Amino acid sequence: MKAISLFMDVEDPVNPLADDAAKDFAELFTAAGVKGSFCLTGEKCRTLTARGRQDVAAAYLPHSLGLHTNTHSFHPSTMELLADLEWEEGCRAAIQAERPGMDAFTNLIGRPPEFWGGGGNTWSPEITEALKQIGIPAYSYALTEFADHAPHRFNGVVGLPQALSISELDWQDDDRAAPAVERVLREIEESAQPWLGIFVGHPTKFRYKHWWDIPYYAGRTPPTPEYGEPVADEVYEAGKQNLTSFLAIVSKRYDVVGISEALTRLNPFREPTLLELNEFKARTAKNLRSAIHWPIHRPGLSPELIVSKTLALAGTAQIAG
Repeated sequence: MKAISLFMDVEDPVNPLADDAAKDFAELFTAAGVKGSFCLTGEKCRTLTARGRQDVAAAYLPHSLGLHTNTHSFHPSTMELLADLEWEEGCRAAIQAERPGMDAFTNLIGRPPEFWGGGGNTWSPEITEALKQIGIPAYSYALTEFADHAPHRFNGVVGLPQALSISELDWQDDDRAAPAVERVLREIEESAQPWLGIFVGHPTKFRYKHWWDIPYYAGRTPPTPEYGEPVADEVYEAGKQNLTSFLAIVSKRYDVVGISEALTRLNPFREPTLLELNEFKARTAKNLRSAIHWPIHRPGLSPELIVSKTLALAGTAQIAG
């Protein structure tokens, strides 16, 4: 039976209802008997700790949990931090940036993260050195990419692509949810990969009309928190119900696994052919150049040194299976 993992990002440390939304979705997966793969930021972990929300942390314990960077959209982002640093200095900066997130996560959850996920899909190859140093074996939402979203190993760390996704706006609208689910189910069947990562949303975006981090766009940092406007309760409930229906479908058709289990299924890794390696280089460079346009980033940020540092390590890339 094909294996899939279902990802959600838990990252909003600002809006008041975001903590309750985070708890709601952890409990939704638990009630459905489905192991979710939830990615929590270090800042969210610190916020939950400061607010005494151990009930939220407890709701996540049955699931597969990852670190969604230390600070996500707070500046500097991963790319802003590392875009102008040479390799050795960048490695030191990446370790220094992500270790506090690891500590905050472990303090709240009581165990280390199973994976790491870039905020806004941003990344730089020094992250792989940081992950090896702090003991995280894989990164999700991989911008390093082989054809057909193949899982792979890069610089000794497993890269897990996001193959498919359904947005919060799809879940909240019955007329959009049904075709979105049909599309994802069809694409799962069409894929030759033994494991696929599927992104199913952010709890805060189910609860709020706009992204929590809009005040941080284009390199800005607001002097005080800026709160969002919640969606209507009936819209929030519709989104949860449509996601619940999807969980019922996929749990019957596929093995929905956490990341630790997914990693055990991906061995062995093999060397790519020359054609595969060249395609890896082209796809990865394209992804990195695209990621620089995440609206959080400060104007004028260049991806070219990140591309160069990444492609210098292309010889370390291996494909699962």
